[in-house]
Amino acid sequence: MSRHSEALAEFLTRHPLPGIAAAAREHDGPVLCVGGAIRDVLLSRPPADIDIAVGGDLDAFVDLFARHCGPRPVAIGDPWRDTRRTKVGNIQVDLGAMLGDETEDLAARDFTVNAMAVRLGGGELGGDRLQLIDPLGGVDDVSLRTIRMLSAQALAADPLRMLRAVRYLASLEGFGIDELTLAAIRSRAAAIDEVAAERVQYEWAHLLQGAGWVTAVRVAVDLGLFERTLGFAADLCGVDAWARREAAFSTRSGAEDLVVLRLAALLGGAPADAQEQVRELLVERRWPRKLAHRATRVAAWAGHLADAPETAVWALEDRQAAGNAARLARALMDSCDSPGMERIVELETYAARAAEPPWVRGSDLREWGMGEGLELGDLLQQVTRGQLERRWESAAAARSWARRQAGAVGSKGSA
Repeated sequence: MSRHSEALAEFLTRHPLPGIAAAAREHDGPVLCVGGAIRDVLLSRPPADIDIAVGGDLDAFVDLFARHCGPRPVAIGDPWRDTRRTKVGNIQVDLGAMLGDETEDLAARDFTVNAMAVRLGGGELGGDRLQLIDPLGGVDDVSLRTIRMLSAQALAADPLRMLRAVRYLASLEGFGIDELTLAAIRSRAAAIDEVAAERVQYEWAHLLQGAGWVTAVRVAVDLGLFERTLGFAADLCGVDAWARREAAFSTRSGAEDLVVLRLAALLGGAPADAQEQVRELLVERRWPRKLAHRATRVAAWAGHLADAPETAVWALEDRQAAGNAARLARALMDSCDSPGMERIVELETYAARAAEPPWVRGSDLREWGMGEGLELGDLLQQVTRGQLERRWESAAAARSWARRQAGAVGSKGSA
């Protein structure tokens, strides 16, 4: 058995493939495991999802799938084939109606590295009976680390494939796009305008999570896809600056903070008054509002830190964004002794202190004699900001001061 066959045979023993194969054995029609999962197995990568191409009656196979695997797939409104989707554990599974016979279905896909398949059912899971179906040279292109279109017509059938090719540069290490595919994308870039915003945003969100995101961004700019899909021009200087520093970045928040910082780096030092417009543009293009808000805020704060009147206000308003703005500002600095370094350190300090347990809480002020109302809120705000600015030497000193203030207000109210 070849190395590829061994890897595929092992993959097909992983949950939920045995259940899908059992359903395939009962189905009256061919059933293939296709696309990215096969590519990833050949690259020794864990597949993120599984695509199944189903010949014959798709509804009948959905019933069999639900019986053998549990969750029942539902239609997703795929524009080019009837597709049903579900999750089995942590694995996304798509069941799609086969377009023609096996060869015709593979030829209708996007790139050669995604046009490979393995038949399920009928005993194909065992030993030498396992056969990789590769009529279009996908194995060779996996070895060459090349993204190659199946045809210009395949790009025209679904223009999102142009952006997906670029996204693969971020997620598939060492891959490049072949020259004919680059030329075809460049000549057809305007067609990306026809694609639903949700689908475009999905590709960008995954692109910005990939290790090769900088290369992918630069290619998207060169091909004319960047501004058409995001609505603003990329700040490549900011991208390069953040990429140089990113290896030292660590966060408990994980992938979300990474995407926020990369998106903020794309915005770079755009004028603060333009950030609101960009935020609304991103939301209009189906980026999550919270993510768009935080990324544009980080970009604005990092780009205009030197002009900020009071960085403590930023830390109180959004300590996570303040910390990320300080990180991005450091990346944008020319050197460690640049004039703005003092402000960066100040913002970093305030962001860190904003994460501390509060020295005084509203419940403390009520216990010390204050009633609910504006005066309690004002005093609590003073103490919170004072903690950031270290107006007192310790929490005990802050509590003593706040207790006296609360007592004085309480006495005045009683009188």
